[in-house]
Amino acid sequence: MELRDYCSLFPGSSRGKPKFMALAEAVLGQCMDLAAVNAALPAGFSAASAVGIQLDAIAEAVGVAREAGITDEAFREYLMARMRNWTWDGTNESARAVLLEGVTVTDNQDGTVTADPAGTRADLLPVPAGIRIR
Repeated sequence: MELRDYCSLFPGSSRGKPKFMALAEAVLGQCMDLAAVNAALPAGFSAASAVGIQLDAIAEAVGVAREAGITDEAFREYLMARMRNWTWDGTNESARAVLLEGVTVTDNQDGTVTADPAGTRADLLPVPAGIRIR
């Protein structure tokens, strides 16, 4: 809605008073500006779209540090994988959604699994309690 749409909601007796309408427009204008800033906040604090210092700040807030020389894209992938690990329910069925592309996991049926990270970092693999990675 635009400012005039909101101002049209006032009763006719109020719309005929210029000082009242000027005050209403000033207050409503500030509310609309605040609503626009509020709508932009999720994108500003999303790990999926953050870049540079903003991405570092999000990572720091969740306890992950960037290593020197990592690009924003690689660090974002790492950060998103870590966050997927934190929300993983520990079942084999949901493990595939947590793993990065190209990672294969073989259950050795002895309390261990063999993971082939295919170039990704092994600390990104979800590991349930009591399971070791060879």
